[in-house]
Amino acid sequence: MEKDRIIYLYQRYINQTLSSPELEEFNALLADKDLLPLHELIDADWDALKNDELLPVSDERKEAVFQYVTSQAQQLPERHQRLWPRYAAAAVLLVGLSLSYLAYRNHNAPNALADTEQIAPVQQGVVLMLAKGQQIRLDRKHNGQIASENGAQISQHDSSVAYQATGGPASGNNTVSNNGSEKFSITLADGSTAILDIGSSLTYPVAFSGRLREVRMSGQAYFKVKHQNGIRFIVRYQNQSTEDIGTEFNIAAYADEPSTKTTLVAGAVKVSLAGAPAVQLKPGEQAVAAAGGLKVAEVNLEDATSWLQGQLVFHNETLENILRHVARIYNVSIVWEDQEVRKLTFGGAVTRKEKLATVLNYFRKAGGVDFKVEGKTVHVFKPKRKN
Repeated sequence: MEKDRIIYLYQRYINQTLSSPELEEFNALLADKDLLPLHELIDADWDALKNDELLPVSDERKEAVFQYVTSQAQQLPERHQRLWPRYAAAAVLLVGLSLSYLAYRNHNAPNALADTEQIAPVQQGVVLMLAKGQQIRLDRKHNGQIASENGAQISQHDSSVAYQATGGPASGNNTVSNNGSEKFSITLADGSTAILDIGSSLTYPVAFSGRLREVRMSGQAYFKVKHQNGIRFIVRYQNQSTEDIGTEFNIAAYADEPSTKTTLVAGAVKVSLAGAPAVQLKPGEQAVAAAGGLKVAEVNLEDATSWLQGQLVFHNETLENILRHVARIYNVSIVWEDQEVRKLTFGGAVTRKEKLATVLNYFRKAGGVDFKVEGKTVHVFKPKRKN
């Protein structure tokens, strides 16, 4: 098995984000006493945690983590459990301490570097722009009616806003822009729902009329469309469109990405790209639009929608591609001091809710790259060789 795959499964286990098939695969790895890359990975983390200064952790926390880890062993087949004690001790520290510990850890200048890297995910909030241009900042703690205009009543509950048709004359568009640290959902007047990722926006009618329901988006959004016979639902983005045929689907269409990706979760959609033949997707398929047109391939749906669970998942992705996501999440700029590190590839998963330091240390541990943060700028370079 390739080492990248082992690292990916190991990190997914530590972050508790393994899918059911991945858990079976990881269990098989644990049972292989000759699988040196996994043993080396765990031993390296164990040695680092033993030898470096750890953050203080209460005895109660240690006991809780130990109970969690040992309970996982009971879910393994009996033939695997005999190997578990070797990993349980390391996992007690890894599961309980690694995220908080790595956020502060740096081999050369831990305190100075930790201070500059304690950047939280972007917190600029969510803004609703009404048809007449009025802007309303949506406080996630608000519950109740926000406004009423042009045939719809608008209300908010925590991290979602909903439209309810009032029967009056429908006209005008609203826009929701999500520049907050978490996903935000909109329930349209027809009952369809769109969930917006960080740095995303959706423009839509306050109420639908006629034989066409049409919205426009940028960034990334997950749609649950309420199908209506004879009334089309179309999402437009860049020079593409996706038409609902009764479905749930995810669209990733950030302007700074080299391609857009439309992933079908359930039902059916038709994806169109200007100048290329339209394609119809089946559940589990993804249409990627790039310079060569539309290409369709099967994908892992849990990975494609991992952002909904607050995860950043990557399979053999270049550091350049990964850091575009990181820049968006933390509202930072990336400066490449060494061009070769752009093409380094990584596999794994990191949470999108921790401080920037946690994410950067993930890649430091994997090797081949280091970072220096100055204000809102992240400098990326090859690590210096130790004498």
